[in-house]
Amino acid sequence: MKQNPFSLYDFLGYLIPGSTLIYLFLILENWTDDKSAKNIESIFSSVSKYNFQEIFFFIIASYALGHLISFISSISIEKYGNWKYGYPSKTVIGYKKRSYLIKKEKPLNWEQDLFLYETDSKRCSRYLRNIGRIFLIVILLPLTIVELLFGTLLNFKNFYSKGLDDYLMNTIKRNTLLLLNSEGLSNTTIMTDKDLREIDFNRVVHHYAFENSKQHQFRMVNYVALYGFLRNLVLTFVISFWYYFTVSLKTINGDLSVNWNMVWINLLLMSLSFVAFMAYMKFYRRYTLEGLMLIVVDKNIKTNN
Repeated sequence: MKQNPFSLYDFLGYLIPGSTLIYLFLILENWTDDKSAKNIESIFSSVSKYNFQEIFFFIIASYALGHLISFISSISIEKYGNWKYGYPSKTVIGYKKRSYLIKKEKPLNWEQDLFLYETDSKRCSRYLRNIGRIFLIVILLPLTIVELLFGTLLNFKNFYSKGLDDYLMNTIKRNTLLLLNSEGLSNTTIMTDKDLREIDFNRVVHHYAFENSKQHQFRMVNYVALYGFLRNLVLTFVISFWYYFTVSLKTINGDLSVNWNMVWINLLLMSLSFVAFMAYMKFYRRYTLEGLMLIVVDKNIKTNN
């Protein structure tokens, strides 16, 4: 693997999502234009007749498009999940996300009013950041609608955002603090349980786990490839929905008749985006939990402290 210039992530994270988006556009276009195409086999046969030169160009285009999808999904799909549910490293140990939007901090007592006073620049920054988050909801509307219905109202979010039991949460917190306060990492300030909510401790935990658990490295790399692939797949379905939704609006005629085939395809793309989002959050959580559990069973942390 060290000598191979291409990794598993290149295929799952870039090539497959890029080619999936291209094929979805071709399939949806054929489904719209060719009314006689009633089954998936005839659609695939109409878009799969390529020679070697075209296949080579298709691979390059898919790989390049996959990189673009990966970047956009990292600043949209991943941001949406983290802003709504919090980072998995904090969710699994019981730190729940307070709100999707950024709210004004409230002082705990009158002595803190001076320190938590919101200046005009801070208020403006908060408003702009909240506008950006609302704009993201609008862009991801096919996902957010279904995610609100099933994830929030029907509580499907427990499949990918629930915490661990009290024993594991306390053990992870204790060993994380032991690692952060170890001789090689500590500074003049001793970290406490309250500090874990505010700091990005997961970077230190995963670097330590990856360097000191060689036999688990392959599994961690696989989890990264899987959740990256699924994150990109979510964006692929969202883009496909907006494309087909626009095509559907153009077919509306004067008598306002409903094309139920188009309605069902739009609903299918929305549902697929939510299913892919649940799978992405699941493997994102598993990847995070893998590193946290490795420091739980690491005897060197307690020995060195």
